[in-house]
Amino acid sequence: MFNSTVLDVPVGLIFTFLAVSLAVSAFTESIATILQWRARTLLQGVKDILNDRDLSGIALSLYNNALVSPRDRGTAKGEKDLKNLPAYIDPDDFASALIDVTGMIQEAPDKIKASIRSKVPDPQLQSLLEGVVDRTGGDLTKVRSEIAAWFDNSMDRLSGAYKRKTQLCSFLIALTLAAALNISSIGIGKALWLQPMVARTIAPNAGLSALQAVNELKSLGIPVGWSKTQLNDLKSWIGVEMVVGWLITAVATLFGAPFWFDTLERVVRLKGSGPSPAEKRSNISAAA
Repeated sequence: MFNSTVLDVPVGLIFTFLAVSLAVSAFTESIATILQWRARTLLQGVKDILNDRDLSGIALSLYNNALVSPRDRGTAKGEKDLKNLPAYIDPDDFASALIDVTGMIQEAPDKIKASIRSKVPDPQLQSLLEGVVDRTGGDLTKVRSEIAAWFDNSMDRLSGAYKRKTQLCSFLIALTLAAALNISSIGIGKALWLQPMVARTIAPNAGLSALQAVNELKSLGIPVGWSKTQLNDLKSWIGVEMVVGWLITAVATLFGAPFWFDTLERVVRLKGSGPSPAEKRSNISAAA
């Protein structure tokens, strides 16, 4: 039963989703790097939590601090002067830098709060920092720890916004790729049902690159690409089916390449004889 078409079709489709996911991840990562999405999203997040949206006060001072932005010169007068934005800020480094720029290195809590009031014009941030001082009794180790935890929690929310942005980008790239190469899940599923042998040589390969994965779709005989017949089909009701197939492919890629690789491993194992002795020893895998 396990060597039947019932499992051959999913194997082919899962490998297709894996190949497209790898390609989409590579494209998305390249765009994010070129446009500095991570660094700019982080900068916006720091400006927001410090209520310094025009980057003219505390946030600018932080980005001029070597603990936050070690690759920049530390002489920026505004956002346009920041040339090497960090893509990540360690919470402890953020806390230490904020303590430095606000002059919180004092002995008595009253002196620390006086320094905060003189150097932090924003009332909300001022209130937050004074509250930290009150709760910790002015102990700088505890102050640093509490500020670091506050920053870390704020970045967790920011990472959610960044993920939604990249997912939208990934979906659009996946849809474009699916349409350009005619990677229709419905068409591929139909073809694999009629020619199940196509999927029987597929095996998980952790070292597969994005380009290799896409090229292997064709080398395995999985029906992707355009022909005169398929171009003519676009003008008929079959064209609607193809578009729906592209959408399914694009949505599937949002689960990510690691998800599809793990799924492929499990399904291929189910078709075969179960986990190998090495996999059993390393506790890899599902019951098959």
